[in-house]
Amino acid sequence: MLKRNVIIGASLAGAVLVGALIAAACSGTETPDKIDLSTIHTTAAETMAPETSAAPATEAASENPSESGSETSDIKNVSYELASYQDGTITIQYPQVKDMSDADKQEKVNALLKKNALSLLDAWNSEDGKLTLDIRCEVPGVSRKRITAVYTGYASREDAAHPANLFFSNTVDLSTCKDIGFSDYADPYTMAGYVLSDDVQFDGLDAEQTSAVLEDRKTMDIEYYTDIFRTADFPFDAKTTWPSSFSYEKQGVIYFSIPTAHVLGDYAIVKFTPDTK
Repeated sequence: MLKRNVIIGASLAGAVLVGALIAAACSGTETPDKIDLSTIHTTAAETMAPETSAAPATEAASENPSESGSETSDIKNVSYELASYQDGTITIQYPQVKDMSDADKQEKVNALLKKNALSLLDAWNSEDGKLTLDIRCEVPGVSRKRITAVYTGYASREDAAHPANLFFSNTVDLSTCKDIGFSDYADPYTMAGYVLSDDVQFDGLDAEQTSAVLEDRKTMDIEYYTDIFRTADFPFDAKTTWPSSFSYEKQGVIYFSIPTAHVLGDYAIVKFTPDTK
C-alpha cells in the first residue's frame, strides 16, 4: 500500500510508471516458470444479477435451502440505486441498496458504501479546490449476500501535466455489513505468480495493448505483486494510503487491477477463471 502523496505524484508526473516507485527496490524480474495454480483459494461461484438501464438490478432470495441460513435469512429481494456526490468540479457516483428487510443493516451497508466511495476525496486532497474528479459507478453484481461496486473515471489537478485514470472497487457483505477483499477470493502469492506467468489474461485489452502491458510487467517481480495484493481493497485509511490494486468477483471469475505506466492507461485489469487453470 502506497502513501497518498506517492500515489498522487506518480499518477500525475508525466508518463511515470506507478508501480515503479516500489519496483525500483525490487529485484529478480525474470518471468517464473509455469506455476501451479491448484492451491488457489476461491469462493464458490455466485450468480450476480447485472445492472440494467431500465431498472435497478434485483435478485430474489434463493429457494435452495443450502443457500439460506441465519446469516442471510433477513435479506430477501435486494435492489439498488445510484446516488451521486457533487461539489463543483467533483462528481462521484456510488450505489445504495434498497429492499433489505433489516432496516438497520441496510443503513449500515449504505453508510459503508458511501464512506468508501467518498474516501477518494481524502486520498486526493480535495480541500484546496484545485481538483477535478469524475467517477462513475457500475454494479456488476447484487445478490441477497453481497453487492459489488466498480468505480472508473479520472482525477486531474490544475498543476498536473495530465489527468490520471482511476479504477477502484468495493464489495460489501450484506449480512455482516463489512468489506470483502482480495484475500477472500484468492491467495495473493499465487495470483502474483499468475500475473507473471504466460497464462495471464487481461480484461478489455486488444493484442497490441496486451503486448505493451506484458512488456511493462517485466519491471516488476513476484514480491511486488504479492505485496500489493495483500494490501488491496477496503478497508484502509485513505488519508494516509491508497491501494495499488482493487479486486472483485463476478460469477466465479476474479478481476483485479495492476498499476501500469500512464501511457498504458495507469492500470490494467487481470482476469482469472479458476476452473480453467
